[in-house]
Amino acid sequence: MWRQKKYPCGEILDIEIFTRPEKAKVFKRARREKESSPAQKNLNNKNSNKYFVRLVHKNFKRKDLSVDLTIADQFMPKTREAAQKMFKNYIARVNRWRRAQGLKNLIYVYVLSEHTELGKATRFHFHLYAEKMDREVLEDKWGMGYANTDRLDFNELGVQGKSQYMARQSSYSGCRTWGSSIGLKKPEAITSDKAITKADINRIVRNPEDRAWFEQKYKGWIFTSCEVEENLITGTNILIKMRKEEIPDYISKARKKEYMEHIDIPF
Repeated sequence: MWRQKKYPCGEILDIEIFTRPEKAKVFKRARREKESSPAQKNLNNKNSNKYFVRLVHKNFKRKDLSVDLTIADQFMPKTREAAQKMFKNYIARVNRWRRAQGLKNLIYVYVLSEHTELGKATRFHFHLYAEKMDREVLEDKWGMGYANTDRLDFNELGVQGKSQYMARQSSYSGCRTWGSSIGLKKPEAITSDKAITKADINRIVRNPEDRAWFEQKYKGWIFTSCEVEENLITGTNILIKMRKEEIPDYISKARKKEYMEHIDIPF
């Protein structure tokens, strides 16, 4: 009756629990399924937002970079297509430098926006996440206005706050608003129809802040939050957020991988 989908994405774990559709095939064993990318890559609905945040957490870590790019008056494009081309040329300049250093092409995901997060129209600008590299190079290769680069600021929700800020800005455009480098790892769901019981649902609904229970249920992860939504059509929908358990100081570097392997087990 109940279906659970776990999305382990780097340091963050999302767990969705919902009523299994009546005609859906029942899974006797947990199975892995890659999440589909939104066809138009716009961020104007809840599912697209969740996909974008998971994609970020799947591919970027604490030492990676957050980059904000503005465009000076003399370079301001008149159309979104021209702005997209400007960004494409910027990435090409960065990749030429990387290849000269013997590095592979940059791993990144970006958002093009012409609105504030409240929906007010503003100038074209870009936000992107990029893999760790020389920050000065990323800024110098822009050359079209102001560039600011910071380390990714992870908290107990990872970089959800900044990612949702980016998504809100771009959601007002109603068209393709984000893109990425080739070969990003897609979020993957571990889907099970046996991991959750009716008793589990009742317990979660009664006490969605029961940290001890969640951490016992999902060993190796630290509880962050639980949202319970009651819908007349779809029934009870639950979204649980966990973060990766910190590795104790007494665990040697040689054993860290072994210590963390239990996190990715299906149940």
